Amino acid sequence: MQIADLLGPKGIGVIALLPDTDISNAALLMSDQGIGVAAVIDPEDGLAGILSERDIMRGLAEFGADVVTMRVDQLMTRKLVSCTPETDIEDAIQLMHDHNIRHLPVLEDGDELIAMVSMRDLIDIQAQAYRKAG
Repeated sequence: MQIADLLGPKGIGVIALLPDTDISNAALLMSDQGIGVAAVIDPEDGLAGILSERDIMRGLAEFGADVVTMRVDQLMTRKLVSCTPETDIEDAIQLMHDHNIRHLPVLEDGDELIAMVSMRDLIDIQAQAYRKAG
C-alpha cells in the first residue's frame, strides 16, 4: 500500500497558516479544526514549515504566556521530513519512527503540498487492510 491509497483520488485538504499568524490565532484554528498540526505556507516560497501542538507546548515551556503573541514562524518546525503519494505506508511509518515525528507532509512534483498524514492515519489504513486480509 502507498500513501496515495490513503489519500484517494482528490487528496486530503490541508489547513495552512501564514508565517506571521500569531500563535493565539493558530491555536484557535487548530483547536476548531480538531488537528494537531498545520502547514505554514509562505506566499512567495511555498511550504515553509509546520506548526504542531508540540511546537506550541515547547514555546509555552520556554517563553511562558508570551508565547500567545509570538508569530508562527518563531515556533514552527522548519526542518521537514516528507513523503510522496508513492511512498509505501510501511516506509512512511519508518520515517516517522526514525525522526520521532507524528505527521508527514505529502509533497507532489517535488514541492507541492497535497496532504498531511498522521501516524494515526497510517495505522488506521494498515488495520483496515489487515482486517480485510484476515
